[in-house]
Amino acid sequence: MQSQTFTFDEISLERNNQFLFQKISCSLTNGDILQISGANGSGKSTLLRILAGLLEPESGSILWQKKCIYQNTKTYKRELHYLGHQNGIKTSLTVRENLKHYCALNYAAYKQSDIIILASKLKLKHALDTQASLLSAGQLRRLSLAKLLLNPHRLWLLDEPATALDAEGQTLLMDLILQHQSRGGITILATHQPLLLSVKMKNIHLGNVYA
Repeated sequence: MQSQTFTFDEISLERNNQFLFQKISCSLTNGDILQISGANGSGKSTLLRILAGLLEPESGSILWQKKCIYQNTKTYKRELHYLGHQNGIKTSLTVRENLKHYCALNYAAYKQSDIIILASKLKLKHALDTQASLLSAGQLRRLSLAKLLLNPHRLWLLDEPATALDAEGQTLLMDLILQHQSRGGITILATHQPLLLSVKMKNIHLGNVYA
């Protein structure tokens, strides 16, 4: 198993002359899971976007494999799956068509049988030819999890991944995270309601709510 490290040190972000958060630091390696918790407005999503390289902090450093992510942007983006608030689903397409679209975006070769297997894992086989606009919020969220089942990127950044998921969907999500951990992957979750995973996790709590 290849060794991998993800480190962020003293990350701070200021808004309107107030710090949203200050000097947030953590070091992660193979199989680590980090939960970033806190109330709505505390900066969880913003911190995750910074870690994904979508925003730059006021100060601090972010290193993947001991290299600054801003100096290695293309390589870094190829190593991560970022799942944000938006599901990234084309509602005019069917479940089958969205899965094919995900495969194409991830340069994943696929056959018709692969799409059926993928849909089965997401508990969406029965809805393969249903237009996404007709799916429930929970089904849409499960469909968005397809990204995690394609190319085996080593770093997962998940923003409120359990939103709209029922008990079955949450079990699916937790199984995916544990499988990723067993392969040595690193997972960072931003959540206001911590997931009850049956493994040891690191935690960062953002307590200051920016108003």
